[in-house]
Amino acid sequence: MNMTALEEKKILKRSRILEAASKLFMDKSFASTAVDDVVKMAGVAKGTFYLYFKDKYDLLDQIISYKSAEVLRQGIALLDEKEKEAPMTLTEKGLFIADYTADYLAEHKDLAALLNKKLSSCFRNFAASGNEDFSGLMDMLTGELIKEGCTREQAEIKIYLVTDLIGSVCCDAVLGAGPYTLEQIRPEMKRTVAGILGGEIND
Repeated sequence: MNMTALEEKKILKRSRILEAASKLFMDKSFASTAVDDVVKMAGVAKGTFYLYFKDKYDLLDQIISYKSAEVLRQGIALLDEKEKEAPMTLTEKGLFIADYTADYLAEHKDLAALLNKKLSSCFRNFAASGNEDFSGLMDMLTGELIKEGCTREQAEIKIYLVTDLIGSVCCDAVLGAGPYTLEQIRPEMKRTVAGILGGEIND
């Protein structure tokens, strides 16, 4: 179903607010950024802000969902390109996304600091109906697992476990908050992901 011009305009305004706030939160910190700063950078009226967000805390929650979905979509797009070269197993796909996420966060430490552990929790929004940031992603990923013999509930649990693991471990390692560096923990993280997905990893 095609979106109306009004719907497209609303999505564009929300995206502008989210992008402006993301930059401000990463540059100035969440605590130092006011709603007035966000609307000024986004070029929207303050009343428009409150059409989409309850307050600054709701904005942060939605940024986490928005940015995480963006990272995941980019990873899946690269995965699709790689699959054109040769078919991949479900485990290979999971490991590709794990590596992609780890590398992306290592290169974008400001984003890792913003998401810090909340990256994983936002994936719980997959199952929430009407979540526009994750629209279509949950069905696609659960569909892959269902094809491998999982029930929908099992598929959703596996997705939760994998995303929670990758999000928490990578943010901790990238920000130096955990006991291991990213390169130290990456091999075991990937073995665990492979185990959850029911496959094996080749050393």
